[in-house]
Amino acid sequence: MKPHGYVHRALYSLAALVAVGICVAAAALLWADRRGTWDAAYVASRNLADGLAGAIGRTLHVYDLSLQGVIERLHEPGVALLAPQTLHRFLFDRSASAEYLGTILVLDRDGLVRYDSASIAPPLTSFADRDFFRVHRDADDVGMYLSRPYRSRLRGGDESLAVSRRLANPDGSFAGVVVGTLRLAYFRDRFSGLSIGERDVITVFRNDGAVLARDPYSMSDLGDDLAMSPAFQQFLIRREGAFVGILSPDGVRRLYTFDSVAGTPVVVAVALAVDEVLQPWVRRAMLIVPVTIALSAAVLALMWLYRREMARRGEVERRLEAQAHTDGLTGISNRRLFDEVLEREWQSALRERAPLSLLFVDADHFKRYNDRYGHQEGDALLRRLAQAIRQKARRPRDLAARYGGEEFVLLRPRTEGRQAAVIAERLRKSVAALRLPHQDNDGGIVTLSIGVASALPEPGQAAASLVEAADAAVYRAKEAGRNRVAMAGR
Repeated sequence: MKPHGYVHRALYSLAALVAVGICVAAAALLWADRRGTWDAAYVASRNLADGLAGAIGRTLHVYDLSLQGVIERLHEPGVALLAPQTLHRFLFDRSASAEYLGTILVLDRDGLVRYDSASIAPPLTSFADRDFFRVHRDADDVGMYLSRPYRSRLRGGDESLAVSRRLANPDGSFAGVVVGTLRLAYFRDRFSGLSIGERDVITVFRNDGAVLARDPYSMSDLGDDLAMSPAFQQFLIRREGAFVGILSPDGVRRLYTFDSVAGTPVVVAVALAVDEVLQPWVRRAMLIVPVTIALSAAVLALMWLYRREMARRGEVERRLEAQAHTDGLTGISNRRLFDEVLEREWQSALRERAPLSLLFVDADHFKRYNDRYGHQEGDALLRRLAQAIRQKARRPRDLAARYGGEEFVLLRPRTEGRQAAVIAERLRKSVAALRLPHQDNDGGIVTLSIGVASALPEPGQAAASLVEAADAAVYRAKEAGRNRVAMAGR
């Protein structure tokens, strides 16, 4: 059975490995699929951010060139002597056709409008309170400045940004500001042509956190400030171009991809909702995971069924083996098992140089008992005798067996002849003490005749010699009058 046990354990281990392997392979597949889904979303987001940054950069560059053109012309000799209409065309002719450019204004050092691209007669309006004016007034090294969003005072509250540059006197002192208005409709039109998810967000902001534009659009976005957001601080510190976090007021966790607009303080962020990015992968996982669990469970279930079947089969085999080695009438070992054990114990005694004793037991006048009391009573008597003999086989290696008919044997390893004779006498007396009726036997009760043989096996000597010696001894016990114990060789 041991080789079969090794095979079964190997099969169980293999089944467990297969089940674990299926789970590991599925997990690896899901992880690779998730990584691929995530990478594809990152690449798409990165490309979109790059494209938007390039387009916005080109537009701001055109606007800035328009502002620089106005500044250059303001410094031309004799410009102040030109007639108002000529001066207006001279200052703003190249900026009039710029797309989404609202108005170009030239402000003096007090914030009042000196020149207006939309009108020869400038409005009596002050812009000294605007951030773009204060920034240039307070510093001379700002360069191009992009303001926070605001509602235009000159165009009925149109949502706009200001692109501005500083005007300086010959001595470098502050002389005013040239500012161009960029309508926020520019960004909305740019965003409208893009295909993004319902919860994806595109944000254009300055590198100080001021939001300039956002898609989806909301009027409440004007003036938003991301500077205190932990996610925005992470962007400023790491500058890795992408991270996962919460940057929008809606609290949605997104994959943010950043790209700076070259030569400007503007940053474009494309944010894809993590749930939507992973939604296709989740759908696939919801299919793969149950299938994987089912396959693993099926493998384990099959092995459990196999194991149960093998256990049942083993139990049947053990029962059959026990039946093959058990006497059907008395329930003790049969002649076949006795012959196997005798040979094994004989070889063991030969190796260990230990004595081996055999008691050969015969029920006296059993044929007469059968004739008087019937075969059923005879069978019952044999069962009683078998139990009495079994009680003398107390050690693990002792064996009580039915040899045939009314004959029984008791094999006692590591038992010398005198000790075996004592055991035989006790067995004889215990049966006689039962005082089972047997009218055709001496004394009117059931008795036993027992032959005892003991040997110290020698090489070349057969185990059958022990049986022959015990059988001869029981024959002498019968000749001597039955109901007695006889030792072989005496």
